[in-house]
Amino acid sequence: MGSTAIGQGKVLATTLEMTSIAATIALGGRRARPTLLADQLPRVTRVTSPSVARTIRGLMIQVVRSGTGTKASLPGVTVAGKTGTAELGGPPGANEDPSNSDAWFVSFAPARRPRVAVGVLVVKAGAGGDVAAPLAAQVLPTALSRARAR
Repeated sequence: MGSTAIGQGKVLATTLEMTSIAATIALGGRRARPTLLADQLPRVTRVTSPSVARTIRGLMIQVVRSGTGTKASLPGVTVAGKTGTAELGGPPGANEDPSNSDAWFVSFAPARRPRVAVGVLVVKAGAGGDVAAPLAAQVLPTALSRARAR
């Protein structure tokens, strides 16, 4: 139970599921079910209170400002994010090898008036803050630009 609470052990979540969680926080606790078509309106359901979502948003902002996700920061844009390092298991000491961990990072921006949510998973690559967060920083500007154009 203790390892499950921190996302280790038999926790299985896809990148889309984790990005959907980030988007839910961005939407103030309302989950918009992901769709495949841009012109298809998603079904929206409240899954947590606005107060809880605000608290988590603040924590996610701190992850990028001064925590494990600083490599996802962008000039002039407040990014909210969460890093992850999924250890793949194996014999004792196996988790010391970066190739025995999946790196992930989920984010949304701008943090106060979110327009996009981005999720990155890099398989067998090490720590999320070192590997996946910088990739999100590369994707976010284009995603924001396209979102503003709509």
